[in-house]
Amino acid sequence: MGRRGPLPKDPDKLLGHRRRAPRATPGASGAGIGQPEPRPEWRDDTKASWRAYWSSDLALLALDVDAPAIARLFAMYDQHARSMELVSQALVVRGSTGQIRTNPLADHALRLESAIVRLENELGLTPAARTRMGLVIRRAVPQPLGAPVTKPSRYEHLREVAS
Repeated sequence: MGRRGPLPKDPDKLLGHRRRAPRATPGASGAGIGQPEPRPEWRDDTKASWRAYWSSDLALLALDVDAPAIARLFAMYDQHARSMELVSQALVVRGSTGQIRTNPLADHALRLESAIVRLENELGLTPAARTRMGLVIRRAVPQPLGAPVTKPSRYEHLREVAS
C-alpha cells in the first residue's frame, strides 16, 4: 500500500523553501578536495585515521570549506587519545588539600567526546548520521566465478527410484 495524500510534485517544479539544493555525489566533477597532509604533531594512530578518512568515499563529498572542521575533528581525536592515555595511568590524583579526586583530564576527555560526537554527526561519519543526511555509499558486490555450490535435496533418493 502506498502513501496517502496527493502525489509529490516534480522536484524541478518546487518553489521557495521546498526547493532543495542538488546533492553532491561521489565522483562528481568538482567534489572532493584531495588528501591534505596530517599535522606533524599528531600521534601515529591519528595520522593513520586521517589518511583512512581522506582515502574513503565519504571524503569525496568534502569541499574546501569543510577542511577546517575536519582538521578540528582529528585534532580533538588526538587530544582525546592523549588525555585517555594519561587518565589510564592515574584515574585518581591528589587535590590541592591532599584529598583524593578524579583526574581533571578525565573530565576534559568527556567534554572532548561530546564535541567529537557533534562534529561526527555534522560530517556524516557515523552510519546513523549518513542515513539522516540521505547519503548512500555503494560498493561493488563480488560476483561468484563459477556455478553456485548447492547441497543435494533431501528427497534426491526418491527421484532416483521414480525414474
